[in-house]
Amino acid sequence: MQQEIDPNTFTQKDLMQHLLQASQHAVTREEMVAQFRQAEQQNKERFDQVDRRFEQVEKRFDQVEKRFEQVEKRFEQVDKRFEQVDKRFEKIGKQLERQYQATMNIHQEIKNQMRWNFGMLIGVGSLIIGILKFTAT
Repeated sequence: MQQEIDPNTFTQKDLMQHLLQASQHAVTREEMVAQFRQAEQQNKERFDQVDRRFEQVEKRFDQVEKRFEQVEKRFEQVDKRFEQVDKRFEKIGKQLERQYQATMNIHQEIKNQMRWNFGMLIGVGSLIIGILKFTAT
């Protein structure tokens, strides 16, 4: 930081010192152009790095997208398998329903035969008792 200059005590020595400091801090046009070029080059290199990094990120996103597509295909295959299993269960369910119905029909037939047999047993038994009573008298 510079001290405040008092115009009443400003000497030629102060002036020379001020000019020396100003000339030391002054930049020539060529130096500024060189510094701007260097800054532009650094910025270009940084932007190139950023562009390369974005390209890498894009490649990674493409890889992830391909993986998602593969997973989606696998899910589609699994869905198809589940549909096949569902159809098999429906088919087995229909078969079991037919078997159940056949079993119920057999059950009903057995009940009917048992009733008929019981009726025949009572009828024949009554006939035998009647014949025995008729012949016994």
